[in-house]
Amino acid sequence: MKLAEGPRPWPIRLFAAAFVAQALLTFGWELAHRGDVAAWLLEYGNLPLDDDGAIVAVSVRLTIALIPVALVWLFASRFARWMVVIMALGRLAVNLPELIAALSSGGEARPTFLIAQLLALTGAALLFTPSASRWFAKPKLDARTFA
Repeated sequence: MKLAEGPRPWPIRLFAAAFVAQALLTFGWELAHRGDVAAWLLEYGNLPLDDDGAIVAVSVRLTIALIPVALVWLFASRFARWMVVIMALGRLAVNLPELIAALSSGGEARPTFLIAQLLALTGAALLFTPSASRWFAKPKLDARTFA
């Protein structure tokens, strides 16, 4: 992979800001609610974790969220562009049934969840603006590499 050169278009900058913000917002909430995270991982992933294990799991999730940002920012990776879309839509698909159930039973949605979800979807959409598409379309290989 070759490093992307030149200035990043505004949609790429805004994507990076939005995706990092949602990752940090989620990280902060999960770190403050480690017991809930551990219970969720036990229920859905069959992972019995203590407090330290929950911290590690939350940190791993933060790292996973930041990897596509680095790939887009540093390498203009087209693969990472689609990975961001899959991550954002996957997050929505996993959390939407729980959100609908909570709202239909008279509960409330966590503001941090709604903001993070909106930032993730907005960040993913920004990767498909015309200026971002042109930036991704720039050739990444130098013909001299094969000479």
